[in-house]
Amino acid sequence: MMAPCFNQCFQKRIVINVKKTERRIMKNFKKIFSKRLTLKMSFIALFMLSPVLAFAADWQIDTSKTLIRFATAGIMKVDGGFDRLDGQIKGDAFDPTHMETTISVQANSISTGSGMRDDILKGSSFFNVEKYPVIRFKSTLVTLIDPAHALVRGDLTMIGVTKSIEFTMALEKPKFDATSKIVTINTKANLTVNRNDWGMDSYSAMVDKNISVHVESALVSSNVSPVTLSKIAAQ
Repeated sequence: MMAPCFNQCFQKRIVINVKKTERRIMKNFKKIFSKRLTLKMSFIALFMLSPVLAFAADWQIDTSKTLIRFATAGIMKVDGGFDRLDGQIKGDAFDPTHMETTISVQANSISTGSGMRDDILKGSSFFNVEKYPVIRFKSTLVTLIDPAHALVRGDLTMIGVTKSIEFTMALEKPKFDATSKIVTINTKANLTVNRNDWGMDSYSAMVDKNISVHVESALVSSNVSPVTLSKIAAQ
């Protein structure tokens, strides 16, 4: 009588152990499957976002297409410009509200068509280029007025003095060059600067304090996303 009972109990124990093993296997399988599913979904999400992540355009200022000109009124009218400058952009030119621009102008590159006048402007009465070789503008806030215009605020530093200025910048539609694979956004701006605010008040009887400034520049990028390129082509 003991043998049948022992066999039945042993068989039940085996069945119970097998079921426990099956449950552990299923539990581990669910964990592994869940991790793999999560990893797979992460890869899918990354793939869906890749046009944004992989094609975040890097923008630069094309200095060869950048122009800074100025003009003064008064008894002595002066027209001139600067020939050497550098520029940096942080952010995306397609979203100028999150774009930061810095332009550094070599003050010694001022040119008015008269060597004598250039020497006066480079001297201590005006730009004092030996002590302050760089004129720098750094944007602090860009507000989009409409697709073709933006209000730009920033700090202009000349001869060691920094003052806030603002102006309206015109934005042309982006252009794509199929040969060079470069997207270009041309910009233009006109502003008036009071030279007295920076302490340049010499020759006030002959030269007006207000200086009219005209700036043209080209923002360029060679890695704009294909999605954006298709939108540009459709314009």
